[in-house]
Formats: sequence, structure tokens, C-alpha cells
Amino acid sequence: MKQIVVIGATTIDFLANMHQSHTMYDSNPGFIYKSWGGVARNIAENLARLDLNPTLITVLGEDSRDFLNMSRDINLKVLYQNVPQTASYIAIHDETGSLVTAVSSMEQLSKLTPQLIKKHHDIIYAADIVVLDANIPEKTLDYIMTAYQKPFYVDLVSSAKAHKFIPYLNKIHTIKINIIEGKKITMFEDPIQIGQILINKGIKNVYLTMGKLGAYHFSDEVTNFYHKSYEGRMINDTGCGDAFFSGVIYAEINKLDPLKTGTIMSHFTLQSRDSVYKKLKPNQVISLVKEK
Repeated sequence: MKQIVVIGATTIDFLANMHQSHTMYDSNPGFIYKSWGGVARNIAENLARLDLNPTLITVLGEDSRDFLNMSRDINLKVLYQNVPQTASYIAIHDETGSLVTAVSSMEQLSKLTPQLIKKHHDIIYAADIVVLDANIPEKTLDYIMTAYQKPFYVDLVSSAKAHKFIPYLNKIHTIKINIIEGKKITMFEDPIQIGQILINKGIKNVYLTMGKLGAYHFSDEVTNFYHKSYEGRMINDTGCGDAFFSGVIYAEINKLDPLKTGTIMSHFTLQSRDSVYKKLKPNQVISLVKEK
């Protein structure tokens, strides 16, 4: 089995959904749900629920006992720097479940230091795949990119954080981006131009997601596009991009269609109040991918 190490954020997510069309600058009726999140953590949990036994390196607060208990139950190994309180994220969704806005409080991630990475050198050195999110501090990211020659799988998280990876584009094996992040690092808005520019920078695989409009896969050999509408009731879309990227990694390891696998994974997450679909089963994913 391939050794996968995921490095980045764990957060406590507060996911707010409004019951009706929202009114700005006013109190809106709805419900608020607390869940474990963070891009790296979401990817690691998805991979664990797909039986890939990943290791997550992150920062956790004293309030993380239930997450650590769950991690043991799903064979997710967690190596972490302890802080008083876990980082947090608030996402506000409209009545359809689509994200309206979000606020992240990630000061705790400053404790994800080069020293923490050095402490876990052996497991990173032995990894076949290293997944990074853009919540990693720039100094730590520079250390990882300089100290290791690994297949780096990168999630840019948001347009505000995407710039961190610009100096290291030629060291990235696979990247997952959306249009806004793609524009931030290429200055182009057209998905084909974004994909081609990043491939020309030396990235092996570029996955560009466009939400309801589908997703592209660019490589030296192919430019593929896949679109399948979600027909169920959407609860919220937080974590869908992380699920998509987890599906891409799972597909690569198991020689499945990456765009179809990623899309199926994101559709599972759309029907969950949590940032990860807790009932995820590998056989179910494989069966759906192989359906024509």
C-alpha cells in the first residue's frame, strides 16, 4: 500500500445554513452545525475512509479529543503540535446550501513549523505521496519544498493563499484548483489557458474544478472534461473540493477515472452536514465509477 502523508490545517467548522433567501446586515433564521474540518484534515479523513491509511501532520487544540478518538476508529494516524485551542472556520450557506461567505481563523497554524516537520522526517521521507494545503506557513512550506523531493499533491485552499505555491510550481506533481485560484496564479480566466500554463510550468496533473459546471484534467497527454449534475438535495458544499481531490488520489492509486471518482466523492459530501461524508465506503465509490 502506498504511504500517504497529508500536511496542513485541522479546524473546527461552524456551518451555518439559512432557511430562506438571506438579508444582508440583518439576522437570518437558519441552523448552525459544528463539524471537524480543515482542508488537509478533510482530505486525510476521506482517504482514511477509503481504506488508504494516511498520516495527518497538523496542529490541534486541547478541544480535539473527539477527533482523535474518531481518527483511531478509521485508521487515520495523526501527528500534531498541541495548542490551547484548535483553529476555526465559519461558513455561511444560502437556502440552497451554496456558500455565501466564510471566515477562517488560522493563527494556530503558525505552530506548524519546520521543527515539527523535522520531528516527523522519517515518515515524510518514506512517503510515496505528500499532500499539502496552502494553510501551511510560508517558512514551513519553503522548508518542505527544499528538503524533500516527493510527488507533492497540492490544494490551494483559496485565492488569498494560492500565491504561496507560485515559487514552487515546478516541484508540484498534482494540483487541484478552482477558477479563482487559477486566475490568481496565472493571471488568466480561461480554464484551458490556466491548465496549459500550469502544465508548461512542469506540473504533471492539473485538476480545475468549476462547481456545478464540471471539472477539467490537464496533463502532457490529455485534456479531459467531465460534468455530471447532482440531482439530490444539497445540504452544503463545504468540503466538496477536498472530497474531489481525495477521489483523484484514490483513482490514481486504483487506476480509476479521476474526474468521475472526484465528482462522485464531491456529490457524497453535498448530502452531508459534515465536511466529510461519514458513510463513505470504497466499494460503493468503485461501483459508481464503473457504472456507465
